[in-house]
Amino acid sequence: DAEFFYGRESQVEAVWQQLRHTRLVGVTGPSGVGKTSFLRAGLLPARPGSWGLIHATPGASPFLALREVLVRELAGDTQAMLALLHQDDLDADIAMARRWRRKHDEVLLVLDQFEELFTLSPDVEQARFAELVSRLVFEADVHVLLSLRDDFLFHCQEQAGLAPVIHALTLLTPLSGGALRRALVKPALDCGYRFEDEAMIDEMIAAVEGERGALPLLAFTMAQLWERRDREQGLITREAYAQIGEVGGALAQHAEAVMEQIGNERHPLVREIFRNLVTGQTTRAVLEREELLSVFEPETRPAAEDILRRLIDARLLTTYESKGEDGSSHHRVEIVHESLLSAWPRLVRWQTQDADGAQLRDQLRQAAQLWEQKGRTEDLLWTGTAYQEFALWRERYPGGLSQQEESFAQAMAARAARRRKRRRLAVSGTFVVL
Repeated sequence: DAEFFYGRESQVEAVWQQLRHTRLVGVTGPSGVGKTSFLRAGLLPARPGSWGLIHATPGASPFLALREVLVRELAGDTQAMLALLHQDDLDADIAMARRWRRKHDEVLLVLDQFEELFTLSPDVEQARFAELVSRLVFEADVHVLLSLRDDFLFHCQEQAGLAPVIHALTLLTPLSGGALRRALVKPALDCGYRFEDEAMIDEMIAAVEGERGALPLLAFTMAQLWERRDREQGLITREAYAQIGEVGGALAQHAEAVMEQIGNERHPLVREIFRNLVTGQTTRAVLEREELLSVFEPETRPAAEDILRRLIDARLLTTYESKGEDGSSHHRVEIVHESLLSAWPRLVRWQTQDADGAQLRDQLRQAAQLWEQKGRTEDLLWTGTAYQEFALWRERYPGGLSQQEESFAQAMAARAARRRKRRRLAVSGTFVVL
């Protein structure tokens, strides 16, 4: 799709300039920003002709994934094939890479979706593969490009062999302005199609601009519009845009397709994730990843983690890293676009069913956060009528509480129990005195 890739031309050139002078570089950005498209349709087709190139993703077996692409480059090389017998020998991997390197003026190894190393491999294998990447750079004279989500950068910093990539990063941010317009309009023009009116283009851009998942949102929309294009006149029509329900409608259709893939038996877990990412005012809530997952019981947490990953991969949720006041990293999750809250009938139905308790849940979350920030002081615990309302709500609430909210609730219950005990003692003392 390189001929249809628009919007990041200057960044493609900048990364190749960087690669000529730096051997370990990184490309990073939030989920859905277009990192894989940038590599496959932008960067790799623009490589100099004298450069050798291999492309891999770590997956669950990073060493095997790398060896497979190296073997294809060394087809017919008997010694390289023999080296494959040493499955756990980093020296053999380095030797294979050297043989590949000697065939070209320069070589580039691209490891896309590099966060898979940290999500799918145990700690020991992460460390060994990080060591291999470092040795490929310094011992085999290989240029290496790592592409990963920004919320996994801190993992690279923890591995000595990968730490230098922090100083050679290209940050991909959501497209905006003229670049976003080119990415939307130019591929259609190259195929002989134009938009029926300019206002429609402006509306689509306004609907997604500033969103972390702007490109996936446009992709969902354009896929639907392309199916309904006017072939006779070569038009992307406003009528078709209205039929799909605009950007929100296209996203809702995609959401239903994802739900079908996940399966009916796991829908309650999906609902619980979305329940915690929507406020009582039907707006998006932003939660830390661990806080969101702490809602689930230990026996269901692995399945919830898998579903959360699938929702992020499907671009229904987006995740990103932010820095706290103390410099610590926080990995936050939110719904990809506000329109999903009103355009996806299933989510609207869930919100309606939860409406009675949603406002109190928001108040609970805010109170628990303040209580935590202020050192868990008893003065901030709910008492009296506020606690009684919470206790009644908790009996009816079908979802779970986050770890922070559960701690707040337990502290309230303990304080209420102490107050009841003191009242009983006071009453008993009065009778004794009388």
